[in-house]
Amino acid sequence: MGAAGGDPQGVLVLCLGNDILRDDGVGWAIADELERSQVGLRVPSPESRVPGFESRAPSPEARPFVVKRSALSGFYLLDELAGWDRVLVVDAVHTGQHAPGTVLSFPFEALGTEAGPSPHAVGLPTVIRLGRQSGVPLPAWIHIVAIEADDMESFVEGLTPAVEAAVPRAVDVIRSVLADAPAPASAPA
Repeated sequence: MGAAGGDPQGVLVLCLGNDILRDDGVGWAIADELERSQVGLRVPSPESRVPGFESRAPSPEARPFVVKRSALSGFYLLDELAGWDRVLVVDAVHTGQHAPGTVLSFPFEALGTEAGPSPHAVGLPTVIRLGRQSGVPLPAWIHIVAIEADDMESFVEGLTPAVEAAVPRAVDVIRSVLADAPAPASAPA
């Protein structure tokens, strides 16, 4: 079962960002859209079920997922990831190699192993490597969906136009990745 009480057959969609740093809020905008479009697909946890209300079962090709927003980074991400078997991470990036609003999708392993500038600013690959070395129960499957940002430094709510226009594309990419996500490691073969 996921650390957040999610369905053990589900995937955590961890949307990172900060909605007051312009395009860094794209993860949260994507979380909003995923939640709006998830009506009828969500498999609620037993604690959240309303007596007398039957939710629609997901279609056979749909995979249940839990959306979570987080402004955490570095080693604090261990708390978000621990206990989940499968996680899709959504975040803004500023590589300068793509036009703002470009949606990138790749397996976690494609991130490489570059260390952060200090132990207080480490990237996801370092967090995962050190967490696994320490025995933290981390996901066996991690996928990244990143959106090339234009401005992640201005203290402004709202996305730049190119990044805002990318939100529906990113949601489509996420749904496609989730549809092809591997079965949980604990699922019967």
